[in-house]
Amino acid sequence: MIFSDTLVQGLSSTDEYRDADLQQTGYLTNHNMDPGIIDSSSFGQLWKIAFNYQEQFYAKPLSYTPLTGGPQLLFLASNQNYIRTLNAETGVLINSRQVHTPFLQSDIGCTDIPNYIGIIGTPTIDPATDIAYFFSKTYIPNYRVPGNTGTANGVYYFHAVNISTLLDVDSYPILIDGAIADNAPQKHFIGGVILQRPSLTQVGSVVYGSFGGHCDLFNYTGLVMGIDVNKAKIITNWAVESGPLVPQTNILLDGGGGGEGGIWMSGMGLATDGARIFLVSGNGGAHQNQGTPASGSSGCQTLGEATINLALDSTGVISVSDYFQPYDYQNMDAGDQDFGSGGIVLLDPTVFKGTGVDKMAVTAGKNGKIYILNANNLGGYKLGPGQTDNILQTIVTSAAVFGACGSYPLEGGFIYCTPVGLATSVYQLTFTSSGLPQFSKVGQTNEVSAGRVGVGIPTVTSFDNQIGTAILWMTDPDAGLRAWYAVPQNGVLQKIKLPQIGGANKFQRPAFGNGRVYTTDSNGVLYCLGAPVNLPLNCTSPIDFGIVALGDKSTQTVNCTTNIAITSINGATVGNGYFSVDNSTLPTGPLKKGATFTFPVTWDLSNVQIGATPNTSFGSVSPGIKSTPLTILTTNAVPGFATLYPISLTGTEVSSKPFLAIAPTTVDYGGIIITNESDINPQSAIFTISNKGLMAMTIMGYAYTADDLDDSPIFINSTVINGTWDLGFGYFSAVGLPEIGSQIAPSSQISIQSSFEPTNGTGSYNSYWQVWSDGGTVNIILEGIASTAPITNFSISNGEGGWLPQADLLMDFGRVAPGSSSSQQIRICNVGGSSLEISKSKPPNGVFHISDPTELHESQQIAVNDCAYGTVIFSANVEQYNKPDLVINNTWTLNTDDVNWGVHIVEITGTVISKKVGPVNSTTGQTIYNYLGCFQESNIGPRLLPNQGYTPNITANSNNMCQEACYGLAQYSFAGTEYTSQCWCGNTPPPLASQDPTNALCNFACPGDPTDGCGGTGYVSVFYNPTEYVAGSDPALYGPKTVNSVGNYNYLGCYSEATTGRALGGLSPQAPSTGFTIELCATACKGFTYFGMEYANECYCGNVLGVGSVNQTSGTPSINGCSMLCKGNTKEYCGGPGKLDVYMLHTVASSSPSMISTSTTISTTSSSGASSTSTTQNNTSNSTSILSSSTSPTTSTPSTISKTSTTLAIPTPTGPITVTNVTGYNYLGCYSEATTGRALSGLRPAPPIGGFTIESYAIVVLP
Repeated sequence: MIFSDTLVQGLSSTDEYRDADLQQTGYLTNHNMDPGIIDSSSFGQLWKIAFNYQEQFYAKPLSYTPLTGGPQLLFLASNQNYIRTLNAETGVLINSRQVHTPFLQSDIGCTDIPNYIGIIGTPTIDPATDIAYFFSKTYIPNYRVPGNTGTANGVYYFHAVNISTLLDVDSYPILIDGAIADNAPQKHFIGGVILQRPSLTQVGSVVYGSFGGHCDLFNYTGLVMGIDVNKAKIITNWAVESGPLVPQTNILLDGGGGGEGGIWMSGMGLATDGARIFLVSGNGGAHQNQGTPASGSSGCQTLGEATINLALDSTGVISVSDYFQPYDYQNMDAGDQDFGSGGIVLLDPTVFKGTGVDKMAVTAGKNGKIYILNANNLGGYKLGPGQTDNILQTIVTSAAVFGACGSYPLEGGFIYCTPVGLATSVYQLTFTSSGLPQFSKVGQTNEVSAGRVGVGIPTVTSFDNQIGTAILWMTDPDAGLRAWYAVPQNGVLQKIKLPQIGGANKFQRPAFGNGRVYTTDSNGVLYCLGAPVNLPLNCTSPIDFGIVALGDKSTQTVNCTTNIAITSINGATVGNGYFSVDNSTLPTGPLKKGATFTFPVTWDLSNVQIGATPNTSFGSVSPGIKSTPLTILTTNAVPGFATLYPISLTGTEVSSKPFLAIAPTTVDYGGIIITNESDINPQSAIFTISNKGLMAMTIMGYAYTADDLDDSPIFINSTVINGTWDLGFGYFSAVGLPEIGSQIAPSSQISIQSSFEPTNGTGSYNSYWQVWSDGGTVNIILEGIASTAPITNFSISNGEGGWLPQADLLMDFGRVAPGSSSSQQIRICNVGGSSLEISKSKPPNGVFHISDPTELHESQQIAVNDCAYGTVIFSANVEQYNKPDLVINNTWTLNTDDVNWGVHIVEITGTVISKKVGPVNSTTGQTIYNYLGCFQESNIGPRLLPNQGYTPNITANSNNMCQEACYGLAQYSFAGTEYTSQCWCGNTPPPLASQDPTNALCNFACPGDPTDGCGGTGYVSVFYNPTEYVAGSDPALYGPKTVNSVGNYNYLGCYSEATTGRALGGLSPQAPSTGFTIELCATACKGFTYFGMEYANECYCGNVLGVGSVNQTSGTPSINGCSMLCKGNTKEYCGGPGKLDVYMLHTVASSSPSMISTSTTISTTSSSGASSTSTTQNNTSNSTSILSSSTSPTTSTPSTISKTSTTLAIPTPTGPITVTNVTGYNYLGCYSEATTGRALSGLRPAPPIGGFTIESYAIVVLP
């Protein structure tokens, strides 16, 4: 494959149809981003749009113009699995579609992405086909476990949709789950435990997506998957961790069970040059490299904490070609210093190269190091000097880096990185004396980034790739969107003022269209910034003055054409005082549309001195590229057009004499952790010595001092021994310094490798180092610190003003009332000798949540002998009375860079105790009724609960009063209140379809208890007896039933009366006043072989069946005629006109009468944002119960319920029958198979010779 970043273009050259560029350089030239316009008052917020509640955008917006024509579109994909297209200019919605139900964050516990997880990785659009590709996370109900949701039922689909219609392309979507890893056949894809976070990358016909985990939970490993979009087929699936050393279990929720090594890269895309894919992996669970150096082609199979080069064959299948694993990667694993928090950038090879290096790459991670790599030889493991890293350069920062770096290849070549809580640093390409490429810090922003995770990815734009027009863009979770001129002036990036927007969502890269920039904030609001399209003029921009020497001046001409009739040109302003416009040269009076005019602009350096000009706004005068905006002010004859027109001025300032410059002005070596004073590893840093003049510069000397430079310091000359120069008291040194008396050529620079070695042990070190030359004298500061390692001291508050022991990881809130709020704290203290960093923090979200997102956040620094605190708030939801005790659980996962501490998971628990009212079971002490829900009355049918407990009571009605009445009247199974004052009772469950799952419509307060709810208009607050009904189960299972067995009798069937006499003529007992039930009839016929019930209340006994009495062919009462309800129990069938429900005596006694009975009811529910359980146990002898297990939303399914001591199936005088009672089991009914999988999937025994009978199968499966 031959790489090209412009193999195909959309119809507009300003489209951005993927995340930045294929190499992930972050340098974009094609969006008409003119700094003259952006740094003017005409650039502002054009529109903003909010979407659904809790909808957020982690995928970046894409701009695209379809092949069919029309306006430029903005394509959005959200965490709620919505895809949308908007008009990129106006923001008007064009199409919208939800492709799937999103996955619930509450099913995994990890709060990195709250509430919903749908489309997270940025899609890619194929400009040759108008097709957008993306991965979507959702569920398949009952896929791996029963239920509609749950981690195990989570899956991923790969989608292809037409950008114009948002409809699926033929053969799509593709279910990804079950895909086998090419290099680890025992590993298969399970969508519920994995996250597709990085942006997608398309190479040829193959779209590649990469996957990591959720907070390193569950059984997973990182992987890269490639789908050939022409074949709609997965063609490659490569796992980061493989081989015999990697943990491998089939337990889905087993943390670390798959080896980890996730790929997430703060949402950056896989970088590619067309023949290879580059990525960075995170924490790994196995370590094949244990200290012995290994080459990048060694075949290492455990590639967590690594930069990896994957080769692509001609079909797009991937394989490992090369890798780099830091020498201290095991410490990074232990300290949770995720290497994979930063992506990788392939720098422009036409600029970023040097002796022996044709292509360079940059990556960074949570350990605060920036790694400069040779992309063609990444470095393997421990192949450098002293078994360190064999890479081009390591730059140490003071904090974690997420999202790697951005780059700008013009004006000398720069990279930009933003550590958490620090300024954005700028590093310029330099070279050693042998030509090896290096980077030296040359500047930074005055503004610092947010002190928490979420800082975005540096992105640079220019106006048509012209020098002097580059702008650096950054998103920030606090500041929103920021911009600066990309080339530093005197060590500082000049800020461009932008409109204030909301704090950006995590790890965003701004997206660009035609002169517009787009981004989203943490509330899911989409912003568009740009300049009005109606500009009054069209002038040449930028105006390039070329090279101007100090002491000279240059004048350039601006050519303008009017777009409309203009009343007057009111003058022009310039941002830099060394540039000037004579307003008298501007036209006077009105101008017609299409008029042209010119005017001169002068850059005057004829009477300036080197350095800053005090007490002026001119800025500093020093060699380098300069730029500033010029603004023309107009009064327009046509309304609706801007009155300010910006133009960019740029040029290169040079010195005709030698000019000494050193960058950076402060060389900060950071901190060195001393664990063994006899074995201290020096810290290195690069600085540059430059001659920015047009004549050769002679080096005249070096010296250093510890004295304050303002207090007549005494300098000590630097000395050199064996090529190593002393830059300060033996602590600071350098190699490669030009010899004294040697010259540095005009407009060139030398990169110097320096080091810091704290030979006096712990403490602060510094040196003021001076270089003097015939091009001037410059002082820089060298500084570093040495300390012992940080030590973590951890504890949880005990709720009584004290703290639990360190080993105690349980935060127990105990029993709390609904609607109440309480809090406890976690404390992390640093009792070591250097700053402690929180490297992982995954706080709870939902009912348990933290009080402030900045508390104990990832990358937070804790000073020596200081503590940081995180407060967990338990906000118990308001609940209806008589709910089961609700146990809610959650976790807070934490780790620090203390390598001896490791991951700590704080288990958080609390029990919500609802108020209990109504009658109480004297045996168990539990209330008779539990809350079932809010149900709507039928508009056309009978009442949900047909019996009135009492006449409406508008002053004293309450659920307590109603339940007492319903139980006292007839021990009804259900009691409910409605419309404040009404009480209703019944025995039939309300239909599930009539339930209001929000409970919002049962919003009337009870007059007798205003804190409780008594239904609503047409809605009933229903309570139920859990011994007679299982919440959420099918009400049809609780309607009238044919009793299967009672006492020593089993059901035979529905029989007709005899043709002569009665079917059972032995005895006809007198009916009791309350009416017969099946049980009462069995008692009355004790001793007879048969008994039967006919016509609802007639009981007959006998030892034989009369002639002509036959079993009906149907088992359905409405068909066979045995459909009348027993007078004594309307839940039982008691024959019908001329039909008897007949029962036959057993030879072995049964334990109890039975319909479909059980002695225990267990239900499990889940609460949003946490797991929870609720349990009730009630004894009953003749009720229907179903064992159910569910996760929110609650579902239930029938299963085998009761076990009895019956041993034989009864004989039948009429041929084959359905066996209704056999060892340990009662007959439940005839069920269809499941729609997915088997209805009963637990065990499938092999049949014996001759086949199974009901009796033999029951023996095999009986526990």
